[in-house]
Amino acid sequence: MARKATTKTTKSQPSVSVGSVSTPVRNSAIPKSPLPAAKQSATREQIAQRAYQIHLTGQGGSELENWLQSERELNSI
Repeated sequence: MARKATTKTTKSQPSVSVGSVSTPVRNSAIPKSPLPAAKQSATREQIAQRAYQIHLTGQGGSELENWLQSERELNSI
């Protein structure tokens, strides 16, 4: 006795076809999570002020080294 082939139909999401590649369409928006207040970057002016403070102490290095150190300090808070 021969078995009858059955095909099962399923409900699928629509696809967007790009050339020969097909990708599913996303139906919901991707939520964007804001950075916590403590994790926001320091402004250029804040970095410049801190780099100048480092320079005035006499413990800094070149302008670039002072700038990079002040960025690290202010952005690690």
